[in-house]
Parts: sequence; C-alpha cells; structure tokens
Amino acid sequence: MSSVESHQEQLSQSDPSPSPNSCSSFELIDMDVGSSYEPVSSHWFYCKIIDSKEMWIPFNSDDSQQLEEAHGSGKDCNERVVPTEGGRYDVHLGERTRYAVYWDEPPSEVRRCTWFYKGDKDNKYVPYSESFSQVLEETYMLAVTLDEWKKKLESPNREIIVLHNPKLMVHYQPVAGSDEWGSTSTEQGRPRSVKRGVENIPVDIHCGNVNPLFSLTF
Repeated sequence: MSSVESHQEQLSQSDPSPSPNSCSSFELIDMDVGSSYEPVSSHWFYCKIIDSKEMWIPFNSDDSQQLEEAHGSGKDCNERVVPTEGGRYDVHLGERTRYAVYWDEPPSEVRRCTWFYKGDKDNKYVPYSESFSQVLEETYMLAVTLDEWKKKLESPNREIIVLHNPKLMVHYQPVAGSDEWGSTSTEQGRPRSVKRGVENIPVDIHCGNVNPLFSLTF
C-alpha cells in the first residue's frame, strides 16, 4: 500500500471539512483546472532562530538553483558541499545544514521546499518537511489527474490537511479546551491556508549576484 493510500484509509472515518462560514476567510477563485498535472517547482530555504522563533528564509535564486542542480546530480549528491552567498556559507547537502565559513555562527537547517502552511502568529508561511511534502504532492497529483478532490491527509504530528480544490487547501491544528467539569478535549481549530509552490506565497527572493569575500580583517 502506498503512503498516499495509507493516509486516505486512516482518515476515511473522519470528516474535518469546514462549515461554509469557516471557509469565508479564503479566496475562492473559479478556474479551469483540466486534468493536466505539472510537477511542483522547489525552492531552497534555511532556518534561523530569531528571538527564540524559527524563521524560514529563502536562498537567493542563484543559490537555490545551484542547490537544486547538486541535489539532482546523481547518487553522490549527499557528499556535495555547495558554496552560497558568495562563499560566505557552505551547505552540506546530505546533512541539509548550512555552515558559516569565516566566522562562528550556529549552523542552520536547510530544506528543499515545495509545500507551505500559514503560521499561527506572524502569518508567515512555513515549509512542510520534505518527506511530507512528497506525500502532499502525490495526493495532489492524484486529485488533479482523477479530478477527485476533498482529499484528507494526516501530518506526522497528527494534524489534518484537506485538499478541497487547487485554490482551497487547508491545515487544521487541534485546539485543546476544557468543559465545565475540567475535562480536556481536543477540537479542530480554525483552518490555515496551505499553498503549493513558492510562487504562491508572499516572500521576497533576491536574484543573487552576491559579491565574494576577497579578504577579511580580524
């Protein structure tokens, strides 16, 4: 049984579909989808901790392209070290880690990103893990080619994602509450927007052309 079929079977008894009112915050756009499927484009991001919060920052377009080419270069790609930002940082592809070359700085997690969901505090989009993004992409491909939507998936941390149509995909995070007797229960929270492809999220991506460092003074 494939990973997609396994997710669908696990969720066949649940129906976290939003009420008509809960979808009002999402823009519904009429579109002619057809049955053609095109693979999603990826972009590479790295994670920095700023004020104790994770911030996912896109590599510039040149560096992302270099990382993507190294990723697809063959079976030895995990041994590759890709210089980025004019040689200031090296990305160890197999580790998915970014290291500063010339100064001390905590290493950063690196991720090849294709699917995103809106965060809960600052409304910035957060990339899903690479493995779960692959599951989402497989499910999306089946939905497009078969024209069968309202697909439900469960994320690794047991949150629910529903693909209603190409322009309405939502992520439910459980919200814990308590009744008048103090018993704790978990309910589906307000749906968050899910986007496929970096071109569909609001993020600034620089073109590149970072000047290399020729000398350092200590």
